[in-house]
Amino acid sequence: MEDRQIWRRAKEAAEANYDRLSPATRARLDCLLELIMGLKEELFQLSSAAGSAHICRECGGRCCLNGKYHVSVLDLVAYRSAGVAPVMPDFDKAPLCPYGGAEGCLMPPRFRSLTCLIFNCELVDDRMEPCSRDRFNVCERELRGAVAMADDLLACRAGRALMLSCDG
Repeated sequence: MEDRQIWRRAKEAAEANYDRLSPATRARLDCLLELIMGLKEELFQLSSAAGSAHICRECGGRCCLNGKYHVSVLDLVAYRSAGVAPVMPDFDKAPLCPYGGAEGCLMPPRFRSLTCLIFNCELVDDRMEPCSRDRFNVCERELRGAVAMADDLLACRAGRALMLSCDG
């Protein structure tokens, strides 16, 4: 099956899973998603303070190669919960990330994948202040814990790559 079809089917399945939740479970998940999105914003800010935007622009985003596998089911559920249309991937750019453009990632930080936000190359990591690196590690642990709780609420591996969640 072609990437566009896989993405469409996986997106529809993720949205249907969210829509099927009872009102009480959906409310719990929505609160959890707000926490997750806040942690993602904080991780982004911590990396940005170390100069990631400049470093990534210079590098050209080599860590973003094959980025189609970074976005998870939970990331699409977060878009659904927020009532925001997800960034449409451009799979013609392979192996470059289909969610990126000339200026970098097209997704707002709060909707980016866990993988994209927790990875810091050596250049970024070396420029982080020790207290920022410590806070980054705490945020990562909290984010992973929150994703595990979302897995339970959605009764699936919500942190799994979206493009691997829908078998052709």
